[in-house]
Amino acid sequence: MSFSKQKNTKDIEENINLKNPKRVSTASSIQTSSKRRVYVNVPLPPTELDQNGEPKENYVGNKIRTSKYTLLTFIPKNLLEQFRRVANMYFLFLVILQTFPLVGGDVQPLLAATPLISIITMTAIKDAFEDWKRHSQDKTLNRSKTVKLSNWNNVNATNYGNNSIWSKIFGNSNKNDNIQNNNNNNNNHNHNHNNAQWQENHWQDIKVGDIVCLKNNESVPADMIILSTSEPDGLCYVETKELDGETNLKVRHCVSATSSMTTENDYEKSKFYVESEQPHPNLYSYTGVLYWNNNNNKNNNNNDNDSDNKKQQEHQQSSEINYEESNDYQIIPISINDVLLRGCTLRNTEWAIGLILFTGTDTKIMLNSGDTPSKRSRIEIETNFHVTMNFVILFLMCFGSSVADAIFYIQPKSSADVFEAGGGNADSALASAFLTFWVSLVLFQNIVPISLYITIEVVKTLQAYFIYSDIDMYYPKLDYPCTPKTWNISDDLGQIEYIFSDKTGTLTQNVMEFKKCTINGISYGQGETDTTRSAKLSEHGASSFKNDEMNLAAEKDLMLQEMSTIFNNKYMSSNVTFIDSKLYQDLRADDQQSKAIQDFFSALALCHTVLVEHPDENNPYRIDYKAQSPDEAALVGCARDVGFAFLERFQDTLTIELLGERKEFTLLNVLEFNSTRKRMSVIIRPPEGGIILLCKGADSVIYERLEKGQQTKLKEDTLADLEMFANEGLRTLCIAYRTIPDDEYNHWAKAYTEAASSITDREEKVEQACELIEHSLVLMGGTAIEDRLQEGVPESIATLATAGIKIWVLTGDKTETAINIGFACNLLQKDMLLIIIAATDKQSTGHQLKDALNKFFGSNVDPVNRSSKHALIIDGETLKYALDKSLKNLLLDLGKRCQSVVCCRVSPLQKAQVVALVKEGLNVMTLSIGDGANDVSMIQEANVGIGIAGEEGRQAAMAADYAFAQFRFLDKLLLVHGRWSYIRTSEMISCFFYKNIVWTVAMFWYQIFAGFTAQYLYDYTYILLYNLCFTVFPVMFLGAFDQDVDVKTSLKYPQLYKRGILQQDFTKSKFWLYVVDSCYQSVVCFFIPWGLLQYGSSHANGLQNNGLSDLGTMVAGSVVATTNLFIGLNIMNWSWMAFTVIIVSILSFYVWVEFYSLWYIGFFRMDLILYTEIEFWLAVSLAVMVSIFPRYLIKYVHKTYWPNDTDIIREQVHEARKIKKKQKKSYSDEEYQEDDKVPINNRDDVITIDQSPTTTSHIPIYEVEQSSNASVISIPTVPPIIEPTSSLTSMKPRSMAKLPKISALKKTRTASIRSAEQIVHMGSGKRQSFTGFAYSGEESSFEEFRRSVYRPIGSNRGRKILLQRANTLNTSAPATGSNNHVSYLSAALGRSKTLPSRLLFSRWSPAPSRSPSPIRSNSGGSSLYENNKGGEDVELSIISNRQNE
Repeated sequence: MSFSKQKNTKDIEENINLKNPKRVSTASSIQTSSKRRVYVNVPLPPTELDQNGEPKENYVGNKIRTSKYTLLTFIPKNLLEQFRRVANMYFLFLVILQTFPLVGGDVQPLLAATPLISIITMTAIKDAFEDWKRHSQDKTLNRSKTVKLSNWNNVNATNYGNNSIWSKIFGNSNKNDNIQNNNNNNNNHNHNHNNAQWQENHWQDIKVGDIVCLKNNESVPADMIILSTSEPDGLCYVETKELDGETNLKVRHCVSATSSMTTENDYEKSKFYVESEQPHPNLYSYTGVLYWNNNNNKNNNNNDNDSDNKKQQEHQQSSEINYEESNDYQIIPISINDVLLRGCTLRNTEWAIGLILFTGTDTKIMLNSGDTPSKRSRIEIETNFHVTMNFVILFLMCFGSSVADAIFYIQPKSSADVFEAGGGNADSALASAFLTFWVSLVLFQNIVPISLYITIEVVKTLQAYFIYSDIDMYYPKLDYPCTPKTWNISDDLGQIEYIFSDKTGTLTQNVMEFKKCTINGISYGQGETDTTRSAKLSEHGASSFKNDEMNLAAEKDLMLQEMSTIFNNKYMSSNVTFIDSKLYQDLRADDQQSKAIQDFFSALALCHTVLVEHPDENNPYRIDYKAQSPDEAALVGCARDVGFAFLERFQDTLTIELLGERKEFTLLNVLEFNSTRKRMSVIIRPPEGGIILLCKGADSVIYERLEKGQQTKLKEDTLADLEMFANEGLRTLCIAYRTIPDDEYNHWAKAYTEAASSITDREEKVEQACELIEHSLVLMGGTAIEDRLQEGVPESIATLATAGIKIWVLTGDKTETAINIGFACNLLQKDMLLIIIAATDKQSTGHQLKDALNKFFGSNVDPVNRSSKHALIIDGETLKYALDKSLKNLLLDLGKRCQSVVCCRVSPLQKAQVVALVKEGLNVMTLSIGDGANDVSMIQEANVGIGIAGEEGRQAAMAADYAFAQFRFLDKLLLVHGRWSYIRTSEMISCFFYKNIVWTVAMFWYQIFAGFTAQYLYDYTYILLYNLCFTVFPVMFLGAFDQDVDVKTSLKYPQLYKRGILQQDFTKSKFWLYVVDSCYQSVVCFFIPWGLLQYGSSHANGLQNNGLSDLGTMVAGSVVATTNLFIGLNIMNWSWMAFTVIIVSILSFYVWVEFYSLWYIGFFRMDLILYTEIEFWLAVSLAVMVSIFPRYLIKYVHKTYWPNDTDIIREQVHEARKIKKKQKKSYSDEEYQEDDKVPINNRDDVITIDQSPTTTSHIPIYEVEQSSNASVISIPTVPPIIEPTSSLTSMKPRSMAKLPKISALKKTRTASIRSAEQIVHMGSGKRQSFTGFAYSGEESSFEEFRRSVYRPIGSNRGRKILLQRANTLNTSAPATGSNNHVSYLSAALGRSKTLPSRLLFSRWSPAPSRSPSPIRSNSGGSSLYENNKGGEDVELSIISNRQNE
């Protein structure tokens, strides 16, 4: 590895360690040495042994734990977590206080503690159940089976130490015996050969230094060096979707010195050791060296082995060993390509054997995964403020009571002097006041409701169940519903302001489809892309797709007919994505274009590293391709469907079938793709002889390496085609070739071999060697591939953006890919200015960030930049420096000013750091969504983590708070369930505090007449049942079932979600208003009954009703009725359930009084005393009306004259339903939802209910008087933009108010996504236009060439193309349906003869009987092809001149 790579790794580690110190706290990472040495059959040097002869380094085990608790830590950790709630600490204090008889009175301590114990127990059971599921998953993973070498001594592992907590606490009783056995093993490990064998073991039993054998399709249990594989060339193929989210296969290779070791005996006798870097989380970097004992290649006897061991021990005794000068060891460098990481899966390889380097928490995947966090919702945290304020109110009430008691104590004349010896509760006024304070604290304890938290838990459990049961978020293909895994944060879903999303597998299907291509300057390929489809939908509606599908089906049938006249394609797949009959018409003609097509698709069939699979043993013609990238598989798959099938790769032989004829090519070299090269090449030898280099890559890279001064016209035409493809949202590549003389190749091959075997700066030297051969290329054409988005992704992103949510994409893909997908999914738009930050050091990063802020958001901003919307693009290398403490505020400031942010080539840990930066820096609610193990870190870091349980695996879903199968479900989860949960929980908590304050403060007013002696006003059963039965169900119904608007309305007006982002429903001002209202109602509920019954009245049986029990019952009945009706007043969705719950809750109090008075002597026949008196019912009725009337009046005035957005939408929906009912028309709900238009207007604008002109409407349009500048915004499909309302107009339906303007993204956009100078590179200050993959660096000379040759496709040329393709179809296709093809012909470009006349490979020749293509006929001489013939002779001489030489 290069020194620069080592430096970058060190920088990453330092940055990560500063941010996440817990990630390096493993036992093995605390080492004195900067290297980790792992020995195989080599005794450890004395410097690495302790005094007992055991290894000093006790590496962590391979057992992992993602759960929050263990059996020992559950009780203390869970109690600590629960008592973070201020209220729980308060309740615990009260329980302790009531254990004193003087304060608690007759209340038993156990009875007083029962509510708190119940709440703590129920919450603990819920937490234990959630964590048990994590334990089960961990147990399953830890007990997975793998095969390791047994009966063989691993000198790196200690025999007595283990990592269990029991051994750390109690030690190991067999320690001495194990030490003795270990010493014996060290002395005799070379004499017990032929005993080693492969045995199955659990993953958790794997240790550092073990040798493991993996079989095909098995997962890698720990990070390991590849020693040998089943492939002759030492290669193996792995799938890394759990690491980076990619399903494509990666190629890894074994260490060259160990590639021949295949048996147990080989590994038992071989001697070597590895010097490795310490564990770090960088997935793309590894540096190590393998020291191979040269004596391994000799057939030594046992005596020779003993002498070798002595030499090795003497060789290793010195603290510094110069291995380079030693003749005993061969030094072999190890890179990341020689390593298999935990989480990978072996594919298409029979077996692979490796040496374990890092285990457990030291593996890269675990270093990129943080501890499972304990998440608390924002409302729960903010509830602590409300609880604290209730403490303040409680303190004031207790303090006031104590002061008043002291005053009563020192009064000269008091009844206490007569009835109480000494008076008061103590011997002095001060003592009496002190005692009264604590007694009052117990008396008024219900002002902080202990049942609040258990009610919240019940409500959130119901909310989680409703989310799970939502059929709209169920994905039948995977049989997977939306699964809540963390139940207590559902209200956070209604307050999300930033979404951080992965790309591959989350936004896209990771399914590539070959759509179009350009060959020899001629464009091929029919059909629509996601981008053009969305544009057509906005212009013509969904009806246009039916004709398009019919046309495409007819074109496919015609293509198959044309193909069948040439050859029988036995390997064609059932899902053909490339459709164009003109390709086979041109292929059938024996001319230059036919040769160019054969060369082009032959290059696609040969220039790759894919593997062939035969999934159906009964069908040998069914071929699937497994590639390192889905793009590569799509290219080879299209070549197969066209007729150029790649059949197999055996060692260095490539077999393909070209139009029915089998050919074998010798593969000489593969120059692999990487993010720096942006291209890949293969060097092959055709069966006819010669050497050819085939190259494919980004057009900017290919164009720079084309032969200068040649193919000018072809370069221009191909570039114009690529520009058009990119505007359709396709990913483009260029294809080129070069013929290499034998002498040049032999000289280059020697230099390339030396560079590939270099120990230092290997990557740089290989890059330089590739530059020596990849030049003077001949352009063949270009390809266009579509990365299909998941269903509904563009619409979802547009809807979420309309709701005021900002979306950041964090992906491991390269910049070009991420930008292309950004445009396709509506994250980026054509009117956005893309700011690209790309730097190689910290200073440059800071400079570019400052320049971007000053240039686009500073005081002296150019008018063009000021009016533009902006998007930030930054790569992982730059992000590493931007996340530094000194620069992260600049990055945050720039990111929050941009509408969209895309972070490319980022590691999993960088994803988490970006989320933490925004969450902590802006104090906003964040949500992360991903589908792979590489997304776990950011999922755990965000306030809410969403896992996509899709094709990419379930690691993210296991670690997430919510899991579902498709990104589009995020709409309903946030805009419906999240918003409902936020509104419900906010109102429920506010009402809970309200009803308890009314209940408690009423008792305080009674203390005025009780001498502030802390006497109970209510019977104790009333106090127990008030929060348990009398008032809990209405507030619980409010929290679980209430709806302000229904599902369809919530999705139709996503701007309503903005209230949650702005936190307008759970505020401190709202709390204080409820406090004031509750105090007022407590005054009414106490003094009206007291005033009416203070003198009492005589009952017929002689009993009086002016006792304490009578007054307490009347006040309690008034409070229960008032609070329940008040809660009902706040319910927005009145249904039969709401009526039932409220009425039953009110009646429950009076029913309890009836039954209680039958058997309790203190209440004997209380029902007859009170229920038969008119004063009782008058007091209750009057108290209820006087209490609720002010609240009702305020709500009426507010909704009439100052309505919020929800009020307006509710009124409009209500009016529309009334009109619909009056008209008595049988519209279906779906029809009505699609047709009605409820626009939202600002100032004097109105909301108008209209109908689509395509349907018959009987619903009148509501109009109001408005000013001349008023406008009506109708919204058939796109949610409206809401702006502030400054005044109220006289109207029937009112306009929406209050919401700030939201910059909404349209759900659809035009077919062209290119705008002039849309991309700004802050590194160089240059601007350029976006052309899909048609750029890769602002410094390349390609940009100047592109500007010089690019000419926009004018209408003139477009008409010629359309005419040319239409005439071709008219003369070749059947007469029926020919007009259907015209709409697809506008994408074709003019043809030119620019490729050499000689084919690269031996080609198939068409039969003489087959007629040439009509466009190639010589008759008439008026075709566009012939007219453009002039001026191309120079371009045709590239190879022909060489052939003449």
